[in-house]
Amino acid sequence: MVSDRDMSRRNVLKVASVTGAASLAGCIGGSGSESEGPSGTLGDWSLDINSPDPVQDRISGAEWTPPEYDDEAVANGFDRMNLGGMENDPATGWFEDYFNEKTGITSTPVTVPSADAVSKMRTLLSSQSESPAVLQISQEFFMDFVSQGWLEPVDNLWTEEAYELFPPYFQDQLTTDVDQSLDGEHTYISVAISEAHGLNYNPTVLQELGFDADFYDSATWADIREVCEEADSHSGDYHGWVWYGSGNRYPVYPFLRQTWSRGGSFVQDDGTVVVNNDAAVTTLEWQSQMIADGLLPDVMQYGEGGPSDLFLGGNLAGFGGSIGLMGLAREEWGEDTDQYDIALLPRGENGEHVSYMNTDFLAINRFAPPEKKRAGMVFMDGGRSAIASAQEYDQEGNYPANTMAWEHELLSDAQYKETAQRIGETAKVELWPNQIETYDSLVTQLQEAWLGQKSPQEALDSAQSEVDSILEQN
Repeated sequence: MVSDRDMSRRNVLKVASVTGAASLAGCIGGSGSESEGPSGTLGDWSLDINSPDPVQDRISGAEWTPPEYDDEAVANGFDRMNLGGMENDPATGWFEDYFNEKTGITSTPVTVPSADAVSKMRTLLSSQSESPAVLQISQEFFMDFVSQGWLEPVDNLWTEEAYELFPPYFQDQLTTDVDQSLDGEHTYISVAISEAHGLNYNPTVLQELGFDADFYDSATWADIREVCEEADSHSGDYHGWVWYGSGNRYPVYPFLRQTWSRGGSFVQDDGTVVVNNDAAVTTLEWQSQMIADGLLPDVMQYGEGGPSDLFLGGNLAGFGGSIGLMGLAREEWGEDTDQYDIALLPRGENGEHVSYMNTDFLAINRFAPPEKKRAGMVFMDGGRSAIASAQEYDQEGNYPANTMAWEHELLSDAQYKETAQRIGETAKVELWPNQIETYDSLVTQLQEAWLGQKSPQEALDSAQSEVDSILEQN
């Protein structure tokens, strides 16, 4: 059940969402206007989420059983936008074949480079293009796309029983009323792929620095500094820690994760976004001091992929990032390596490990023909199944969003299984409108603090002023 507190937060976020979206409410029907539901939605149709079996059983078993639906109301094929080439997504390719085998419906991927995906989707959706019917959307853009009235509600996919199979943030963060073209709260997504962040570490390097091989298994931020100090004084070319410092999005992740570990939150009870909270300032002070004391490699050199490359060089004790690195580690060092392991991210002063999960969602184009939207909903149902999630972890190291995937035979002997489960259980996500714009401002200020151009408090106060302007708050 959604709490009153969350309802209050969402109502404030609705006001803060992109202005002008309300003007779409009267013209948003597009191809879906023939339905009996609200403009732009499918209304009631024949999909029965609990037939032929209850939804929990259908999507959590050894095989996925499609829901019952009227074949005549559902298209036999649709286009789906995929971020990047399919050669990089073998688990997605596997599911497309599996889905076709189970339903007879063909999902045809339309590939677009990740860097161009958002601008491409904005152009298509703002022009009310009917294709592609299904989209892959990064979670930071979720509220922006919903607030514009571009995505189709998929409420009947998500019962309370279905939500119970997924990390809590799926229901807490993804049921929203920011769509100004529709009344009330709705759900608009299913899962494409999830990237869970943990602590990737090298037991061999820790031992060579004089620590136990599992020293990072339950590390605190003080432990991280201790390893960095030892690495700095060691005669070899070792490093104890690093984070993403370059780029316009990745540098914010280590800042968010460490702030959460100290009990901080960015979205407040009243819906405002506060980036200069006490835990955030403490985090930036810790980061800035580590750099000032010369205990890290130059973090400004490392953007997306950079820490992974440094780690695979064999001299880095650990870093926080996607546990999808396990596949590259196996390629580098073999299946039974003693140079790779994973743990929960370091504990803050309150003693809590907090991880982060970045999910690409599947969503339906509001302007697609009704029969293709219905086919897309069946695809979304299968994409969140335990077997699809298990394939993502087994083939690509992506986090299995459906928690029942861990019970699937495919993952019975999966490496790092127990720790990976705990990472998902401790995942925290906070979403708000115009999130990427606020990230851009925040990263600029973080980098100025890391370079010693501003104190942590000054940098975050400047960031807060910019966030207030972007979100028109205070």
